[in-house]
Amino acid sequence: MSWEWLGGIFAPVKQWLKNRAAEKQAEHERNLAVIQNQARLAQSEKDYNHEWEMANLQDKDKGLRYFSYAMFTAPIVITVVSPAHGKEIFANLENVPPWLVQTWIAINGGVWGISSLKNVVPSVIGNIRKAKAVKPV
Repeated sequence: MSWEWLGGIFAPVKQWLKNRAAEKQAEHERNLAVIQNQARLAQSEKDYNHEWEMANLQDKDKGLRYFSYAMFTAPIVITVVSPAHGKEIFANLENVPPWLVQTWIAINGGVWGISSLKNVVPSVIGNIRKAKAVKPV
């Protein structure tokens, strides 16, 4: 009996494992680069990178973003899979005070907004520093 057909079934799993290993290696290399940059900054009095800039490189709020996304997505998925349960969820949401819902939405918006801004702000600050360093004659 030929077992070659199993290779076709496990090929996607094997590729996923390879990709996952490459991703973990890249994360490890990024973390090492952050540590090396922190050491360099600690020794340098001319560079002005801040701790939050280093934290941005490590993407520390990824778990919070996943959680907030899951909180928004779960009721929709549940409604699609089980309309009766979904109807209950949305009926129960009517019992939550509007101020609490608005606060929750604002917090999640802040999490996602700050997450997006953290990638933009360092380059803006860097450009401002460069503009200050180059003084017109």
